[in-house]
Amino acid sequence: MAVMQRRSMLVLLRSLRSAASRGVRRRASARQGSDQAPRNVMLGLLGANTVVLGGWWYAKDQAQHGDPRAYRFMMRHFTSGEPHLLEGRWWTLLTACISHQDVMHYGVNMLTLSLTAPALIPLIGAPGVLSLYMGAGLAASATSILWPYIVDPILHGDRTSLARRRYRLSQGASGSVYAIISAFTMMQPRSTVYLFFAVPLPAWLCIGGIAAWELYSASFPRPQSHTDSVGHVGGLLAGVLYARMRGF
Repeated sequence: MAVMQRRSMLVLLRSLRSAASRGVRRRASARQGSDQAPRNVMLGLLGANTVVLGGWWYAKDQAQHGDPRAYRFMMRHFTSGEPHLLEGRWWTLLTACISHQDVMHYGVNMLTLSLTAPALIPLIGAPGVLSLYMGAGLAASATSILWPYIVDPILHGDRTSLARRRYRLSQGASGSVYAIISAFTMMQPRSTVYLFFAVPLPAWLCIGGIAAWELYSASFPRPQSHTDSVGHVGGLLAGVLYARMRGF
């Protein structure tokens, strides 16, 4: 999830050595039930993100021509933040995770989703991936809102961070995508992950490094940063919790 600006990921999952085993393939057949379910879930997620991106394009075009109504609608219903909750728009906790204004932000998240979600489907099924995506989006939004009240006072001991963060609005699928990556890593920690598509690393090492960086960035944000690292931490934790609930 990024705060009104492009967000690129450090890692993309490309190959699953352990998922190629015969036992995992047998579980995939049993859990998926239908060959169409994974395809439908992926098309649904990609389609929803694409439709909302189109909505942002239209809204920005209208605003540039002097009519800001569509842009205001998108801001009110497809970004998440404390102001929306105070005004009763609780659904934005979910809609923000299918929302991107920036093409690069959208492209990186959808590419990562396309590479990672199919790796997890054999382990938890297509409905499981869908529920994890949406649940992690909710968790990322909630973490972003609650962090200034719970964590920042412990780390910084003043109200400065609260005043700075509480009215920021976030959007993007990064929290959900991070959850898919962290859940897979919990389930298949010895699988191979390619950093920047080139450097092979154990999944546990790569995601551990990413988690450490995001946690540091969330705890000590740069003043001019537009990246919602707090939401990323929420997504990572959601994936870990999901895997633990599944017995991994």
